[in-house]
Amino acid sequence: MKTRLKEIIAQYPFFFDILNTIDASVYLCDNNGRLLYVNKAAERLDGYTNEELYGRTVTEIYGLDEETSPMLRALTSEKPLEDISFRYDVNGREIYQICNARPIFLDGKKFGAYTIQKDVTHLMEVIERNIRFQKEMFSPISDSEGFGIDSLIGEHPLFKECKKMAIRAAKSDSPVLLTGATGSGKELFARCIHQNSDRSKGPFLAINCAAIPETLLESILFGTSKGIYTGALERKGLFEQAEGGTLFLDEINSMTLVSQSKLLRVLEEKEIAHLGSNERIKVDVRIISSSNTPPQEAISSKQIREDIFYRLAVVNIMIPSLAERKSDIFLLANHFISVFNERFQKHILALDDEVLGFFLKFPWPGNVRQLKHCIESAMNFVTDEDLRISKDHLPVYLFSIDNAANHGAQGSSPPKEPVDRNRESKPPEPESTGVFSAIVQKEKEQIIKALMENQGNVSKTAKQLGMHRQSLIYRIKKYKIT
Repeated sequence: MKTRLKEIIAQYPFFFDILNTIDASVYLCDNNGRLLYVNKAAERLDGYTNEELYGRTVTEIYGLDEETSPMLRALTSEKPLEDISFRYDVNGREIYQICNARPIFLDGKKFGAYTIQKDVTHLMEVIERNIRFQKEMFSPISDSEGFGIDSLIGEHPLFKECKKMAIRAAKSDSPVLLTGATGSGKELFARCIHQNSDRSKGPFLAINCAAIPETLLESILFGTSKGIYTGALERKGLFEQAEGGTLFLDEINSMTLVSQSKLLRVLEEKEIAHLGSNERIKVDVRIISSSNTPPQEAISSKQIREDIFYRLAVVNIMIPSLAERKSDIFLLANHFISVFNERFQKHILALDDEVLGFFLKFPWPGNVRQLKHCIESAMNFVTDEDLRISKDHLPVYLFSIDNAANHGAQGSSPPKEPVDRNRESKPPEPESTGVFSAIVQKEKEQIIKALMENQGNVSKTAKQLGMHRQSLIYRIKKYKIT
């Protein structure tokens, strides 16, 4: 066999040179599961040289057998395996891999098998650290951490209806499906529902299904048993770690249909089994999930199974985009200004009129999250003398997006002039004046109402409105409220 391999290497030297330059680990074994070749990436990962591994079995080195080694499974079954996740222990380190395995046939006879493996150990460590962080920081979530219903900021009728639904959902234990564009606030809604539910004393754990490779997601959700491979550790999955609390499955529409079917079984039976074990484990977890695709579109495009949709969407809250509730921009901007004033030790009172007019016309493809990041960016450029955020402080990319949105349908347009940091602010352009005036009038009415409710106490009114006392005094003078 060794002679035959040398002949192949001599015949195709460039092929093995290529294998040694790729980041993925490559392993080749003979009919008896004895290693014939590993590339440089595999040597670096496992700490063994090609010469040290030659002729030794996969079981001897890695503690894997025909059940737990994808390469040996491909060898014995004579069938290819795709996107298989597995773990092994080598030199005291636990390695997590995703691989493809293939049997090899030469001249019609089985020669051996090979695997091409991607190391995802670091990704698993990051995921586990994130889960530990969530358990430490948000279990249980306290009122002081800002996840009450009041943290859902907005007065637009569509948004207020979502808040009402969230309050009702918090009083039950039914599954909730949150739908809305990326950045619209789905996770904030999930946390608020949990915080105001009977499960608030239990953990709240969130996982983004789109960020985890399919082959890892099952082990993260359901856990693994000791028997899955030699030296493996018993690991609890998220269903067990969220016991008595809430598990938030973000972007459920990114989960494969096969994984969705397994999730459906858990929802129906309230039981899970670790990978590598047949033992059923009872779980008590509330599921809140989200999709960034509208329900019917997600079903028709087969992003979500129809049967699991109806199981997950017992309560379906459809969160509007920021473009659909632009009248809330003023409230949201003031809230974020207040947050970043405290973080950056600034004293900004508000947006200037030109910025507000610009914000009311802007399409906000990134929704509330983009608005928050925009305010944070601006707060990095205001000076101690500034009292309001002007266009000079905004990130430049906003003007490119706005320009594309306004002129995209007409073809390319000339680039926008750079922002002059010395020019004076201008009032909103005429096309936005109507909405601008309505928002100003609405804010004035809210301030008057709050002042009356608090018998004119400015400090209490500012707290109720979620703004700094100085900001409220500025608005009282601006609107000539007496």
